[in-house]
Amino acid sequence: MYSVLFVDDEDIEREAMAAIIPWKQMDMTLADMAWNGVEGLEKIRMHRPDVVITDIKMPVMNGIELIREAQKISPLTVFVVLSGYGEFEYTSQAMELGIRHYILKPCDETQMVEVLQKVKEELASREQKQKSEQEYQHTMRRLVPYAKGQILRELITKQELSQSDKLLMKRFLGTAENNFMLLAVRDEDQLDQLDRFVVTNILSELMGESNVIMRAEADHQIVFLIPAGLRGNIEPIVKKMHREFSKFRKAALRSAISGSGRLEEVYELYCQIQELWHLGKLEVRQEFLSRESLRSGTGEVSMMVDYRKIRQAGGFEELLFEIYTSYVKMEVRDFSITEMREAYQLMLTVLYGAEEEGILTENAPWPLVRQTVEECARRQGISMPDTNDGRRMQQILYEIYRNIRNQDLTIQYLAKEILYMNENYLGRFFYKYTGEKYSTYLQRLRMSLARRLMAYYPDIRIAELAERVGYPPDGQYFARVFKKETGMSPSEYRENVKTKAEPRQGAS
Repeated sequence: MYSVLFVDDEDIEREAMAAIIPWKQMDMTLADMAWNGVEGLEKIRMHRPDVVITDIKMPVMNGIELIREAQKISPLTVFVVLSGYGEFEYTSQAMELGIRHYILKPCDETQMVEVLQKVKEELASREQKQKSEQEYQHTMRRLVPYAKGQILRELITKQELSQSDKLLMKRFLGTAENNFMLLAVRDEDQLDQLDRFVVTNILSELMGESNVIMRAEADHQIVFLIPAGLRGNIEPIVKKMHREFSKFRKAALRSAISGSGRLEEVYELYCQIQELWHLGKLEVRQEFLSRESLRSGTGEVSMMVDYRKIRQAGGFEELLFEIYTSYVKMEVRDFSITEMREAYQLMLTVLYGAEEEGILTENAPWPLVRQTVEECARRQGISMPDTNDGRRMQQILYEIYRNIRNQDLTIQYLAKEILYMNENYLGRFFYKYTGEKYSTYLQRLRMSLARRLMAYYPDIRIAELAERVGYPPDGQYFARVFKKETGMSPSEYRENVKTKAEPRQGAS
């Protein structure tokens, strides 16, 4: 039933309206009456009526002033204006206030009932609209987490998003220019629905609900998409979440955090998470896994390989460069052949799920590197063309890398002493296949390797670095070539990479 307030300075009008209008029949009730605008405003504050019928011309406060003030305290109230002939100025002001219902004085029961019926229809329509909106909002609140979870699952499994999911993602995330991280939480035992609910709620409280952007379940873990800006604070937050969860259920939660990237890189971020779970087997005591935490732990063997770059290798030469780089990293640390094989076996497990032992059998460094390259190439479907030229070029690349530390690795030496080929033929063949001169290629390769080593070992001595990439150990010639190639001296570059991420430069 809708409540009505009647405001009019004429006693006879108020009494007539109270008596002749079939209020109950119209599903309305006359809540109160007032004789001027001031009194009417007070009773609006008191009753918050659905409808106010007000005269325009009244003492103390007229109808226009009443409406203007009442709309501030009761914006949903519908106003009906009583006006007489010659009150157009007032009526026009009422129209400016959004008033749509008018009754011309003097009025009778029929007019009043007709207008009130329209008001009633308006109120009913508004209520239905509000109800529909509430139902929609309720439905959306239930569906949004599911929709977000579906989108995140599609992103981490590298599925093509549907057009509708793309629209939803834009709605949920706005611009795709922001950087994100993935946080994954798992237990030795599979987390049930209640466990996942508790973990999500604890994290939402600790990080702020707005920072838990998306959540999905995959491979017996809960995966959260969170802003990259939380990186500096994420470890203590996660460890506190572990402690709070243990109050709910005794469990050995472990969490892993990826690097940062944009939305289109979420699949790569998820691959990093999977790598960390595998790598974390070497650090069973760590409850929070990140590349930084593993680097500082005892699992150094796991950090010699850049899994992401190997996975993203677009060709044989790029794959060869990445694996050879990992070999030199291990060589700098004086890894034994057993440790090298362990690192490469772990890499195969992380990248391809190759758990079986005995895949890598070689017991000397270079044969082990070559075997690893060929195993990765086979599993990733990467190869040189299966032609005489392709096989010849692959052999040339192998020999360049195997002998890269040799300061005399000129095209003459390579042709005569290693490949037993005609020098001129080798030069023409190499240029035809690569599009650049052998000397240019070799210098670029050595500089790429030097940059990568400095990025990983910023404290490496320049003399040692020079020797490992094929330059005299005094480092002077190496320094001149390096500055010409990069625009910085080795010392300047080394200081630069201590504070910045490794430059994305490869050897291809």
